[in-house]
Amino acid sequence: MKITHETEGTAAIFTVCGQVDMHTSPELRGSLRKALEGRATPLVVDLGQVSFIDSSGLATLIEALQAVGRYGGKLRLCGLAPDVRKLFDLARLSTIFDLRDNRDAALK
Repeated sequence: MKITHETEGTAAIFTVCGQVDMHTSPELRGSLRKALEGRATPLVVDLGQVSFIDSSGLATLIEALQAVGRYGGKLRLCGLAPDVRKLFDLARLSTIFDLRDNRDAALK
């Protein structure tokens, strides 16, 4: 897994590439934690290049959603590949996450 981070105004944007699983989710959690400590909003996670995500990856995103909510910020996920989107739909997580088609939509 590879994570890149950039900022645009008060937004923190993370682009994740590869698989997010029990071996790589701690790295994602650590990266997001830094943005959460800075109270970034919106916190955008671009999952367009994620081919697989397991329950530990989902738990990492849920933790970030809860943390953003504690300071009144926004977490937006964007660019989900069809298989990843299907998982969010099956787990009914698409009802609690703000899912956007692309990065531009997530930043608006």
